Amino acid sequence: MESSTFTRGNTNGDRYPRGMTGVEVFVDPSCPWAWITTRWIKEVAPQRDLAVTWRSYCLEIRDDYGVAPTMPEKYRETAIAAHALSHRMLRIFEAARARAGEEAVDALLTEWGRVFFVEGTARDDGLLSECLAACGLDLDLLDAADDEKWDAPILEAMQVAYAFGGPKTQTPTIVVRADPPHGFKGPVMAPAPTGAGALRLWDAIQVLSREPGFFEITRPRANPPRPPALG
Repeated sequence: MESSTFTRGNTNGDRYPRGMTGVEVFVDPSCPWAWITTRWIKEVAPQRDLAVTWRSYCLEIRDDYGVAPTMPEKYRETAIAAHALSHRMLRIFEAARARAGEEAVDALLTEWGRVFFVEGTARDDGLLSECLAACGLDLDLLDAADDEKWDAPILEAMQVAYAFGGPKTQTPTIVVRADPPHGFKGPVMAPAPTGAGALRLWDAIQVLSREPGFFEITRPRANPPRPPALG
């Protein structure tokens, strides 16, 4: 499985298909908020000529193998375990990207989200092999989960996310490779709009994120994340 439409270079030299805008979405696969945003981006992309790349963002690394201090005590152990499994999956993402291209990462992320966010799913290494098999990828990619060499591209991606979203930014963070490039952490939403509303939100965010003097807008989270299982 090879991508014929995307060539990944350094952070200032990515090339995208003619007439399309590169969009990099920095995702920790265990984050339900990030999953919701990825499904929104998938809907928007073909209607706004976006060439989307899913780039690695590791909450386990960001939080020094713990969790953010704001995490309620009753969720801490569950979150730590989810972040650890997600880190292993990110290593597989990077190995699959190196071997088979961006389409392989897209397939793996979609399959992961389809299974991981279903209540009652066993969150163990069986999920990793299940995702590989469902995507028709070689099962020897499972070895990457324990290979620390794949942390190098994860860390590289996180530095790009920090540059555009701020130090230790959240997942998702999005970078739009327009002229000039611009980025932001978020959006965080539950649920994400669909149809015409999805496009209106994307267009509005582009207006805000292109404005060099604009930094932040926020409000309380009224809804828990209830990720769509399919996307």
